[in-house]
Amino acid sequence: MNKRISILTNLILLISFKSVLLAQYSKTLDEIKLENYKINVVFYDPYKNLLVQNPSFENLDSIKQMEIWDDYLLNNVIYDFQLTKKKEIIKHYVVRGNPARTIEKLNLPRNNIYQLDIVNHNSGINYYRTSDYQKEIHLTIDKLNFYGTLFENMEIIEEMINSGKRMIAYNLFGRYRLPIQFNSIQYSILGIITDDLYGKIPDEMIAKDNDLYNNPFFDYQQCINEYYQIDRIEKIYIRRYNSDGTIQDEFPRIEITKDIKSSLNNISGILKVTTLPCFNSSDSAILIKTTDSTTIYSIKTNNNEAVDKYLEDIIVTKNKDNEITKIEAKRLIHASSINGDFVTKENYIAYFKRFDKCVLPYLLLSSDIEDIEFKKPNSIVELDYLLYRK
Repeated sequence: MNKRISILTNLILLISFKSVLLAQYSKTLDEIKLENYKINVVFYDPYKNLLVQNPSFENLDSIKQMEIWDDYLLNNVIYDFQLTKKKEIIKHYVVRGNPARTIEKLNLPRNNIYQLDIVNHNSGINYYRTSDYQKEIHLTIDKLNFYGTLFENMEIIEEMINSGKRMIAYNLFGRYRLPIQFNSIQYSILGIITDDLYGKIPDEMIAKDNDLYNNPFFDYQQCINEYYQIDRIEKIYIRRYNSDGTIQDEFPRIEITKDIKSSLNNISGILKVTTLPCFNSSDSAILIKTTDSTTIYSIKTNNNEAVDKYLEDIIVTKNKDNEITKIEAKRLIHASSINGDFVTKENYIAYFKRFDKCVLPYLLLSSDIEDIEFKKPNSIVELDYLLYRK
């Protein structure tokens, strides 16, 4: 009898201990109707949950508080937008910190540090814990258009607002921080949910597998990850020629690609791929020639869908410092006619030079297949970059 009581007592203590470990503060903020669906928005108050994990947090000095708060935001769930139909949960749209990001101490508007995990529902999963739902993730979005490191739904912020202390930024946890209004978060996430249900989430919003393009031979692919963001200015000239080789017409235009990392190998457009071709970790370089100042390689791709669609017979030249100086290839132009789809080929070359710490393309040329010296280029693209350091 005493043994049975002892076992039951230990079980009760164990269950109680587990309950404490799994406890989290949450509250439902809203129930939104979307045609035949409902969306319940659950908020996991980061301040209250952090105090459960670290009860001594309030007594720490401001520098330590800053480190702990920033680390918590980058590694924990904040909101769970639960999509339901006929009272059954179908999916979770989980707003969480992106551990690959860093939190800015001075340039507060750059603190776009969140991602959205689109997760299939499983009744046995605790969606507050990212480790529990990893295998159920359907898609991750890492381009959310809100920023800040506080939330207006936090009780500590609500109390300050209710007492008449609404501010643009609050001096909390070691420095001034911007609070994110719930309307901004809701507008951003509902737009993604609508795209997911009734359309298509834009490719540039979808998180890329960072390891996919981890190919050290193409050092520019690693270098661009050292920057918070890189924007590219593209000056494009399309030319037509007279029979004597003089220029008949030239059609210039300027385009700007924001955050080139978000559109790596975007298969939807030839320019998106050929302005910065990215090679998979499984793509390989085969040495074919060496001179006193250069080494020349042939590139063999391996299931690189984007590059294979637009480029073939790829040759890379490196200088004596092992930096890429040019990439040559045949560029594939996909087109359609009344007779069906067809592909034409043209010559392509990309010249590289240094921009800050990275060696990147600065000039792209294309020409008819017979014009191997690019004497009459059909297109000229001049590239420049705005590099934002982390």
